[in-house]
Amino acid sequence: MKRTPTSTVRARAPSPQTPTPRRLRSALLAATVPLALIGTARAQDGATWLDTLTVIGTRTAVSVQDNPASVTVVDREQIERSAPASIAELLRDVPGVQVVDSSAPGMQRLRIRGESSRRVTILVDGQEITDHSTFGTPILIDPSNVERIEVLRGPASVLHGAKAIGGVVNIITRRGADKPFEAEIGGSYYSGTAGWQGWGALSGTQGNVDYRLSGGLDDHGDRRVPKGRYSDNGRLDGTSFDNDNISGHLGYTFGAARNHYVSVKATQHRLSTESWTDPSLLSGTTRSFLIDLPQRDLRKVGFYYEGKDLAPVVRQVHLDVYHQTVDRLFLNEVVTAPGIFPGNIKVATTSDDENVNWGGTAQVDLQFHPDHYTIVGLQYLADELTTAKTSRRTSTVPIVPNTYSESLDDAEIRTTSAFAQNEWSFADDFTLIAGLRYYRTETALNHTTDPNRSGHEGRRDSSFVTSAGLTYTGLDNTTLRALYSEGYITPTLLQLFTDTTPAGQMLYGNPLLDPETSRNFEIGARYNAGPLALDVTAFYTEAEDYITTMSCSAAPVACPTYGTLPVRTIHVNANEAQTYGIELTADYTLAGTMLTPYVTGAWMRRNLEFTDFSTYHSDTPSLSGRLGVRWEGQVAQRAVWSDVFVRAATRTSQEERTGTTATIDRLPGYGTLNLAVGGALDDNDRFRYAIGLNNIFDKEYRSSFSEIPGTGRNIEVTARMTF
Repeated sequence: MKRTPTSTVRARAPSPQTPTPRRLRSALLAATVPLALIGTARAQDGATWLDTLTVIGTRTAVSVQDNPASVTVVDREQIERSAPASIAELLRDVPGVQVVDSSAPGMQRLRIRGESSRRVTILVDGQEITDHSTFGTPILIDPSNVERIEVLRGPASVLHGAKAIGGVVNIITRRGADKPFEAEIGGSYYSGTAGWQGWGALSGTQGNVDYRLSGGLDDHGDRRVPKGRYSDNGRLDGTSFDNDNISGHLGYTFGAARNHYVSVKATQHRLSTESWTDPSLLSGTTRSFLIDLPQRDLRKVGFYYEGKDLAPVVRQVHLDVYHQTVDRLFLNEVVTAPGIFPGNIKVATTSDDENVNWGGTAQVDLQFHPDHYTIVGLQYLADELTTAKTSRRTSTVPIVPNTYSESLDDAEIRTTSAFAQNEWSFADDFTLIAGLRYYRTETALNHTTDPNRSGHEGRRDSSFVTSAGLTYTGLDNTTLRALYSEGYITPTLLQLFTDTTPAGQMLYGNPLLDPETSRNFEIGARYNAGPLALDVTAFYTEAEDYITTMSCSAAPVACPTYGTLPVRTIHVNANEAQTYGIELTADYTLAGTMLTPYVTGAWMRRNLEFTDFSTYHSDTPSLSGRLGVRWEGQVAQRAVWSDVFVRAATRTSQEERTGTTATIDRLPGYGTLNLAVGGALDDNDRFRYAIGLNNIFDKEYRSSFSEIPGTGRNIEVTARMTF
């Protein structure tokens, strides 16, 4: 394995008991054989995206080409060639990744390989960002302050902690510029929301000190969509949002060999967003449904140390600690009309939450033998959630009384873990990487105003997870790989200890919930020579002990006896899932031209198993991806690029059951034609621009039930100046 002198993590060998369907075995073989046939081609000069170094797959610097995991890197050049309103938009075309917003356009999250965003770990500079919400962690980082983004698809709890069942996203923020002083300003306009985004930064390096200070603002109105199923007037009500952020970085390099580096990073991000309601849900007795998030504020401070080549066997030492606070205010209002009696019933709930988390990681990279590279580490994470909730029912129905209740809960979860990984080059062209992590988790309800929950002692859990990866580089310009990995995620504090009243129903927390787990097996191949770069992966994943909600009358655990609402449910471990598919990324530069056709996409099937039925209607399209042609060259002695592409997906569906009655909702497949152009206005690339014309044919579409309808025909313009 070709790597820089650092370390790597891999997993345990594939378990012979892991069930692999016959059609999946055929797909794995079909995906791998063509790569072996073209592996004899001779490599030529010129780097591609497969040569990019990344640390996310192994916690050491390894190229994408030789990484045993499924990884994708979005670099600074790609970020600047778009006008992303969010980090999630930058990752929309990564194979196996879906963008979701749960009807709140300013709160975009990611699903990876069909797993919900709650099961995806979000890291910023390697430090975990937690949210402890039902929907998962939103990605609220200013894109202009990002150096690159690394995405790992598939379970990765050995290396990246107790949330990585679906995958991991690591966002690396920018440091100081190479020169003593550099200023950057930029802005974007989005016709689809009549929105704008502006940012500025000052950065540089003076002697051993580097620094960066940046800030940004953006404001978006309601989304414009084609008239049709979702809007009569071409606008989606409740889709406006705005952000503001400020970030700072200060670093210092020291030591005779300049092999020590310390830095401090601080950031503040504030968000306010509305929420859109699908008109089809306002049927029957439901007259209106409103969700609003007027406040979602994040403040974070992190400290980092990196030391390299500190002793003959100590190749690297990494230390980091951080403290983060998230304040959020959630409002929900539902109006129903029973129909039997005249009048309406309005249930308005609020949740005012403060989530404080802090922790750190220590990692040491060791090389006792030329054929072995070992990392060992410790991680500690502490989360405390204080949530104040109110519920008010106002009724004009004679037999339904008005009610009001309020509660305050304070709960915490503390996770201590130790991990180790060894990379072994045991034969010519073979590398085996195996890893292990031990978790110990403690949960507790520190305070509650509910006498029915007071005195809860909490619980302690422990678990081991493993991973193992094998790579073979004996074919010219080709890397073949196999990986087994495990995922592990603890319940959120809301699921454990907090009672809520969503949509006028009583939902109880369950302190006896078990962690969710998963097992993943995948094989893949990468080829990188001459005009062709290709990465293909086939995978199969099983997940168990999924946390879901169940009626108190059918739940395997006893519900509390309190609660005045007629519909009562509780969180339980009851569901499972099996997901398998093939992911592909490839591009080919046509000889004698500057044209590069490319494709990224995934074929995926996901089966959900509930307590009384199973279904493939899991809101996951069978095929999704992007197909396009890039061109790069010069016009009037200025660098220019263009990209014309189609983004498409097959239809998606989801199934719900009430008793023995099944309801299957479907969304049609779609395809949008898009064009992007950009370049530099000077020889030094100090003035750059990009223009995107999206959804040229004004297609009405919706990617999934977890995302609001897509914007109609729109234009995005961005410009940046560096001086």
